Amino acid sequence: MNLLPGAPLVAPAGRVRPKLVLRPRKPLTKRELASVFARVKNRILAGGEPFGLFAIKHGRGRVFRLISVKHADYVAQLRVDKAQQHMIATYDGSADLGDVWDDLCSFDQGSAR
Repeated sequence: MNLLPGAPLVAPAGRVRPKLVLRPRKPLTKRELASVFARVKNRILAGGEPFGLFAIKHGRGRVFRLISVKHADYVAQLRVDKAQQHMIATYDGSADLGDVWDDLCSFDQGSAR
C-alpha cells in the first residue's frame, strides 16, 4: 500500500476485508447475562406472540434484540451470514425461565472437545 501524500488509497491485490461477524466466540458477560435475562423474562411473563433473541454486531461490541417472529427484521436476521452465531433462541409466553437461563449461559460457548 502506498502511503505517500496524494497517492490513492488502494488495498493490495488479493486482500478482502472480512465481513463483520461475532468473532471470536465469547459467552455473555455477567452484565449482559443479567440485562438480557431480565428483558426476556419480562417479555415472557407479559405473554403475547413468539419472539426471537438475537446477538447483533454493533461497533466493537454486540447488542441483544428481542424481535417478534412476525417482524421483517426476524427473517432478515435469520439470513445473516453465520446465522447460528447471531440467533440465541426463539421463545413464546409458555417458555420455561430455567431453560432461558441455560440458553443464555451456554450461548457462544462452542462445542466441548
